[in-house]
Amino acid sequence: MSPSDFTFKLTVPADPEGASVVAVVATHAVEYTNIDKAAGAAFVARVRQFASGALKGASGTHCLAVFAAANGRLTVTIGKESVSQPLPS
Repeated sequence: MSPSDFTFKLTVPADPEGASVVAVVATHAVEYTNIDKAAGAAFVARVRQFASGALKGASGTHCLAVFAAANGRLTVTIGKESVSQPLPS
């Protein structure tokens, strides 16, 4: 595991309130990958909005949220949807 190559999986309730949990983990991922503070804050805001919609529209009681750094990007995936941010060089 390194700041440019990792995968972390988290199961969250299929409830828009779970977007806060996803955003907290995204904040830790941003810090670990050393993304610029302003870009990181904007990414976390996008993740929170994305997660809220994904969790609201999810079927079942829980969803898998995957946080991954690979190929120069930090990506958060819930279901078949993703949001990503370039990693620093």
